[in-house]
Amino acid sequence: MAEVTDGHLAGSAAEGGIEPPDDRVAAGEDGLVIQVEYTGTVHVRFELWDGPPPVDAWEELWTGRLLSKSGLVGAGGWASGYPDGVEFDLGLSDTTWSARVVTKILQTEQEAGFPYAIVRVELYKIQFWN
Repeated sequence: MAEVTDGHLAGSAAEGGIEPPDDRVAAGEDGLVIQVEYTGTVHVRFELWDGPPPVDAWEELWTGRLLSKSGLVGAGGWASGYPDGVEFDLGLSDTTWSARVVTKILQTEQEAGFPYAIVRVELYKIQFWN
């Protein structure tokens, strides 16, 4: 997740300024690097809240503060075929936001005679609030 400037991902996450995470998430002042659990299908949703979002059953990976100079954030991946620059408008520029990353992994059930988890889909919510 990175700042979007002139339609492109920018800032520390997009420009290699954040070291790869030791665990699942590495954060800088203006972006995040998320290590996916599995290789496969990943979906990211941005959410804007008036205050802290309610805690749900999703696994919390990270909570902290992020600066957005442009007021736009986006997601991109290093794997080929993942769309770059999926944009979300936070509505305010030059703002430091409280943020949280939560995840849920959907997978098929084990079926006799077939490999476990034929399909895995990783869902990530990146939630912002002031």
